[in-house]
Amino acid sequence: MVLERIVDKVIDTDFLVVGGAIGGSAAAAKAAEHGLKVTLAEKAKTDRSGTSGQGIDHYGGAFPRGMTVKEWKEFLEKMGAGVCYGGGPYMNQTRLYRQYANGFWGIEEMEKLGVTMRWDDGDLRPIKNFFGPAPFTRVHWYDCKPQMAAGVRKRGVNVLERTMVVDLLTNNGAVVGATAIDTRTGEFIVIRAKAVVVATGMFGRLYGQSVKYYFIMHPCPAAVSGDGWAMAYRAGAELANLEQSRVRGGMVHDLTMSHGNIRNEGIAVRMRTWDGDEVPSISRETEALFVDLERKGKAPFYYDFGNLPDDFHKRIEVCYVDERMIGFKVAEDRGFNPRTHWYETMQRKPTVLHAHPGIEADENFQSTVKGLFAIGDCSSGSHDVANAATSGFLVGDSIESFIKETAEPVIDEAQVESQKETALAPLSVKDGTESKELEQAVQNICMYYIASHRSEGMLLEGLRRLGSLKKVFIPQLKAKNPHELMRCLEVRNIMDVAEAHMQVCLERKETHGSHYRLDYPEPDPSQDDLRTYQRLENGQPVLEMRKVKPLEYPDDHKEER
Repeated sequence: MVLERIVDKVIDTDFLVVGGAIGGSAAAAKAAEHGLKVTLAEKAKTDRSGTSGQGIDHYGGAFPRGMTVKEWKEFLEKMGAGVCYGGGPYMNQTRLYRQYANGFWGIEEMEKLGVTMRWDDGDLRPIKNFFGPAPFTRVHWYDCKPQMAAGVRKRGVNVLERTMVVDLLTNNGAVVGATAIDTRTGEFIVIRAKAVVVATGMFGRLYGQSVKYYFIMHPCPAAVSGDGWAMAYRAGAELANLEQSRVRGGMVHDLTMSHGNIRNEGIAVRMRTWDGDEVPSISRETEALFVDLERKGKAPFYYDFGNLPDDFHKRIEVCYVDERMIGFKVAEDRGFNPRTHWYETMQRKPTVLHAHPGIEADENFQSTVKGLFAIGDCSSGSHDVANAATSGFLVGDSIESFIKETAEPVIDEAQVESQKETALAPLSVKDGTESKELEQAVQNICMYYIASHRSEGMLLEGLRRLGSLKKVFIPQLKAKNPHELMRCLEVRNIMDVAEAHMQVCLERKETHGSHYRLDYPEPDPSQDDLRTYQRLENGQPVLEMRKVKPLEYPDDHKEER
């Protein structure tokens, strides 16, 4: 059997980057700088892909150059255990340190790639009181993605746009490439590679957010369907912290004000019940209060920004020009005045799987499968633009040595045939189920059975219903063209990650972080330092709980580039 007879195209490359947003673009550009043959596959357009595609108003990586381990530990103490923008105690501590210690180097690499980081006076512009002592800087980034895309092409990367990677190819326990589909022509492609990095972002399409609003919500563009997580999981890689949802306090439709911007400059924001009573902010500590208020008919709850000064609103308007270009237009069309109208909160409902969950990776961002790397929101604890950029540059800078030591990839043709049959199946279904219908059904199950109030009975029933959907309706998915086929493949990924999410939520019998069990409402001290890790072995899920890998460097170690 000859591979070229099975597929429409075979592409040979040293390094395959899956996902062309901030992290993927950084990794591809840096690897190409070292003379490697690099291919980047992006299912959208690299000019506007990812959560930063509409723009970004702040960047969190302006740490001082040459930060020692001791200085890093001091920073952790100031920030507290959570370390909002880095996963905190939930991830490999050496990797976490490397990301932050190389933060300023990441800024310089962004500038080399053609991204405007500084203002007219030539300086970075720090933000005061944003996540405590974290060194955030304001950026004017409505066009950061077009700038990065241009830099990637300039460095000679082979960019495959409108190309969705279907699954990873493995041989003897190592990744040797991937299969993909051109979502315009329908070509089925094999990409042979000595190393693969997944950079497809977070998982945002799980908890019932209407498709209609995806593209105006910065943290949830329509593309973030858990593709990287799902393909890595199916290939045998571990997923970590999957019970930890990003929950509470966000806004239902943050048209002109994001929850993140509330915390800028130490501004105090009022929260009200529907009939105007002022209440404290939603948090773990006030959980019981809001449950009681809901029972008394005081929901929904709203943010009221009427007390904020005019200059604050003006700053927010600048942020939104940078970060959500159409936000003010949508608000104007609806007659919404951001200075006087209230914003409904999401109460205790999850929004995305983000920050802590993701692919488990070591200090070099390699997953538990040889040759497979994970960066940015794809890896556990590497989220936000700065961590995506820095992790991408770090992988791109070091991947050459890995590739030099790796043998030529050998493709299992039977595996290719199997993946092709699975991927193209919806094109043969004439009278079946549309992807949007099935996705909505999955979201409804997740919202009802697993959202924020979890219990054994609800989780078991949710898993049963999800399993039934998967068994009956995945074979019935239909696609009239390659674009619809992409949506079918996305739903398959959504279902795989949703199932893994439910399984680990069922197994963690305690309340921990953002994982809240009604039947186990208190933390279990015996599990305090344990994190969840799950993988597939022979098609069956395997879940383990173990401690996070500690920081390996001595206090005087200094990361300096």
